[in-house]
Amino acid sequence: MKKRLVCFGVVLSFVISCLLGTGAFAAKDTVVLDASFGKVTLDHKKHSETLKIDCLKCHHTWKAGETSGKICTDCHKATAEGKTPSLKDAFHQTCKGCHDELKKAGKPAGPTGCTQCHVKAK
Repeated sequence: MKKRLVCFGVVLSFVISCLLGTGAFAAKDTVVLDASFGKVTLDHKKHSETLKIDCLKCHHTWKAGETSGKICTDCHKATAEGKTPSLKDAFHQTCKGCHDELKKAGKPAGPTGCTQCHVKAK
């Protein structure tokens, strides 16, 4: 019985190590949001690794140091509910709001115009 547990532990450790090594648990490099005015593509890797934006800037319900947890649609729905803005408004406030702030400060900023983010299928 004890040998089986040890073997199981070794195999499980090996599998988890392989998955971690392949990046199976890592955040996606690109996130595509299917919006009614056209798909919005977010370069997650650029925001998190290159620009070094703190995860909590966007993932506001996480605790410091967390790398997973609730996703936007867990709380933000198609329409606002009480003090929780709709999904559309939450993205516009967070994403476009950040880009607008950077632009006003004279810093390099991401897109702020509708068609710069929302791309219709051809």
